[in-house]
Amino acid sequence: MEPTASIPSVQRYGETDDAESLDYLHCEQLITRSRQHQFRIRSHRHPGLTQIFYLRRGSGQAHIDERQRQVQAPMLILISEMSVHDFLWSDDVEGLVISIASPRLEHTRFALKRETLRLASTALLPLAPRHPRIEQVLQQLMDEYQRPQDGCRDLALQAAVDLLAIEVERLEPEAASGAEMPERHRSSELFRHYLQRVNSDYQQHRTLASYAEELGITAPYLNQLCKQLTGRSAQQILHERLLLEAKRTLLYTALRVNEIAYQLGFSDPAYFTRFFRRLTGMAPLTYRRAQRPSREARLQ
Repeated sequence: MEPTASIPSVQRYGETDDAESLDYLHCEQLITRSRQHQFRIRSHRHPGLTQIFYLRRGSGQAHIDERQRQVQAPMLILISEMSVHDFLWSDDVEGLVISIASPRLEHTRFALKRETLRLASTALLPLAPRHPRIEQVLQQLMDEYQRPQDGCRDLALQAAVDLLAIEVERLEPEAASGAEMPERHRSSELFRHYLQRVNSDYQQHRTLASYAEELGITAPYLNQLCKQLTGRSAQQILHERLLLEAKRTLLYTALRVNEIAYQLGFSDPAYFTRFFRRLTGMAPLTYRRAQRPSREARLQ
């Protein structure tokens, strides 16, 4: 595995307006990116994203958080946020890759009344030669992801993620035997806990000092940590989370701008508009009008 300092962090809140950001989700065939990179995926990590690799066919070498393992279909490979990972796949590899942003998984965890989700852990889960339920749920998730926006799609995506989490929880204990991966470095754990808190209460507009105090560190250290792992300051990450929710609400609802402002914890709608314009270069309504047609066209 490459030295830690050279490991890139891929995908951050607000970085793009693609499906992975605004849907809190991205789905693709495993062969797509593997073939592009000659079946060698180099070391990287994902702030705020959990990945599920469904290995339907083929094999490979997985290097996850400093531990190397042979992987063989059929298998689920779960990569929690900030876990460093790389893969070397066989050229007959086949399956799916699902990337789920932490807000969706927080919704699922709350709905299932769990302290933690197995789906959000880092683990290798061998499957029985025929495990149709997992295959069906993953295919349903992929099919729904590829549908155009119709007012129900976001709810359907969430329901599919919830069902996937349930199916993973239901896997027989022996399926996970020896699959748990080692603990990650403290810096990654602190950053993960910061993201969890941002996702749960970004509408409260808390100070960075209050987040740092909960984590048992100083605000300057929290800022340094975020820059080291993502290239973004702690404040930028918080603002990007607010902005992402604003974008989603503008695109997926008919709420007025002032209603969105209050929903996101802004006491002054005018300040929300200035905040949105400063980060995007356009007013909220301008963004809504510009993005809706192009987004619908991309999903068709």
